[in-house]
Amino acid sequence: MDKVIDIEERIPSMREKRRRKTNKKFIFIIAVFCIALLVLLYFQSPLSKVGSIEIHGAILYDEEFYFEKSGVPIGSPYWGFDTKEIEKELLKIEGVSKVSVSRKLISDIDISITELKMVAYMENDGKFDLLLENGDIISSDINYPNVPILNHLDKPDIRKKLTHQLMKMDKDVLHLISEIIYTGTEDYPDTITAYMDDGYEVHAIIPTFAEKMEFYPEITSQLEGMEKGIIDMEVGTYFSPFNKVYGIEKELIIEGDEEGEGDVDGEENE
Repeated sequence: MDKVIDIEERIPSMREKRRRKTNKKFIFIIAVFCIALLVLLYFQSPLSKVGSIEIHGAILYDEEFYFEKSGVPIGSPYWGFDTKEIEKELLKIEGVSKVSVSRKLISDIDISITELKMVAYMENDGKFDLLLENGDIISSDINYPNVPILNHLDKPDIRKKLTHQLMKMDKDVLHLISEIIYTGTEDYPDTITAYMDDGYEVHAIIPTFAEKMEFYPEITSQLEGMEKGIIDMEVGTYFSPFNKVYGIEKELIIEGDEEGEGDVDGEENE
């Protein structure tokens, strides 16, 4: 015969289960209310606004320029913009090759800019534009030291050839070049003249410019103590003092292979 359980014996346990269930519902409602309240307070507080924007990698343009182009003012909603859309806008700027926008900490924005390298200045009616590594020219107000000024390089194909040579050149040698003037003609379209910070003048051709200039420090060390002059690297490597250039005088030939290696000897050239 089955045991009969008195209902009065079960009432306390049923009440306890009902109380626990009620408490869980109450706690859940309180938790939802608290979370909603915190979210509401967050969006009403300064923490939900953009507090600062840090920009890294700005050289071609100043940080304020990128800040304005980002379209995200300080104090705007922190979650009110799409980082990918900002990246697309900044990539439209000339000279910018890569952009990364991310949210940092509580209310900070981090913008990392990767720019094309600046190779030289281009003189344009008394103003100086910037020549980039891809051959493009942009206007900028920055003061970028240790790059040469290029003159008379109006032809894009010639400009790109010279840009390629400057990108290959050793930085220490490149920083010695003050100015490069394109002197090409119809018969000799690749000739250039480079004026150096240490007082020498270099005559060269574009296709071998970087290769020949690799030996420039060695050449000038051999000429130490002598009068400044012209180092001709167009075919071989020759040196002529400035005060002898226009006369039938002694010219120094830097002996060696066609890359300009060797010693400096004197020879009569008439």
